[in-house]
Amino acid sequence: MNRAVFVLIVLGVAIAIVLSAALLKRGTSTADPPAPTLGAGPSPLHEAAGAGESGAVEQLLADGADPNVLDDQGKTPLHWSAANGHMQMTERLLKAGSKPGIRDVHGKSAFDYAYAGGHMGTAELLANAAGQAMPSEPPAPELPPAIGAVTSSTGQHLNPSLKFPDLPSFEAAIGQPGLLLTSDHVWLFAPKASEAGAQTVFPILVRAYDELHRITGIHTEYIMVVYNFSKGHKEAFGGTGNCVIYYDDENLQLDRQEEWNRYGVPHVSGYIEEMAHNFVGTSKAQFGWEMIGWSIGVNTTLAVASNPIFVQSLNRTRQGQAETFQRYVAAGFVFPADVESNLVDRIHAHLLGQCEQQYGPSFWPDFFTEVRKEAGALRDAVNAGKDDDTRNARYRITVDCFDRLPGLHFKQLLANSGISLTTDVKSLHPTEPGWNRRLK
Repeated sequence: MNRAVFVLIVLGVAIAIVLSAALLKRGTSTADPPAPTLGAGPSPLHEAAGAGESGAVEQLLADGADPNVLDDQGKTPLHWSAANGHMQMTERLLKAGSKPGIRDVHGKSAFDYAYAGGHMGTAELLANAAGQAMPSEPPAPELPPAIGAVTSSTGQHLNPSLKFPDLPSFEAAIGQPGLLLTSDHVWLFAPKASEAGAQTVFPILVRAYDELHRITGIHTEYIMVVYNFSKGHKEAFGGTGNCVIYYDDENLQLDRQEEWNRYGVPHVSGYIEEMAHNFVGTSKAQFGWEMIGWSIGVNTTLAVASNPIFVQSLNRTRQGQAETFQRYVAAGFVFPADVESNLVDRIHAHLLGQCEQQYGPSFWPDFFTEVRKEAGALRDAVNAGKDDDTRNARYRITVDCFDRLPGLHFKQLLANSGISLTTDVKSLHPTEPGWNRRLK
């Protein structure tokens, strides 16, 4: 090799090194880009965007929230907004810098969710933002999976005894087109005519489930299913059992609700209380008829759907509970004769409210921490004998859990209030003839 060729080779290598360094300095590399960092879960911006809460979104963006923040599934707030068909919210997020091309861990963009959900206006908005054409064919409907094939990320299944496990069976029951909205832990069925209300209520119920999970530290036994039947339907009796809630679609007629018309918040406290009862039922805790479920349901509604009308109603309820308790004590621990016996758990509700006020905001999470320690004993109480025996065994364990909370002295509180430490109020059969209107 002559000297001139050798010099040219050396110069070429040197130039390549210099150019590579310059490119690296500018952030250009031939290596694969780092994978995006997934979040631990949905951020406040995800939740507000999914619920269509424009005021909350504006405040979060003003406070510096990243419009492209990812949840644990790789979804941005734009995904959440698009999936729920919130067209104005989607437009606002795009203006704030949300990137329509981001795909989640399933390879889907915000457009994909809007289009699959039939939200054509939102889908077109996202298609234009991404510089893509709208498909010429409508999205093909997804066939509902068999019950046993549905599994949440935490291992829950649908209740195998569901009467209407899929959209076709629900539509047959109501005799009109229906709608099915699904999340990991909550399903909602409704008439198609009530879609606008369902799309508004559903994300709040999803958030309510998450809040109840935060409070209790457990998941419900099955995926929660919320049926909204046509008004007057025989199944629309307004109750719950085995992780199924039965309501009519009047709850989805938002324009008839004072809470919605005045404050832009749908009336969902009934749904949330029923959902809370299923968390308590799964835990097997037993106290004051249904007052644990009522109490954590109230706290959850305050967290996800509070408004002045609900707060006023709650204050009136608590005042009524306090007045009934005062009369009960004044009468020598005898429940007032002019108050219906099925309201006897007002006494327990009042005491739980006092305990919560004394203990502080960690009262319910700390209580359920103790309950989870007793999961085996609470479950095995089913072997105690008859229904009353099982109920009372669980009541005693639950009272022990309350009593272990520091500074509460719960057993002493019950004793001072004329309430049994061993027998649950439901086992006293207060709604049957012959009850002496005492709680022990």
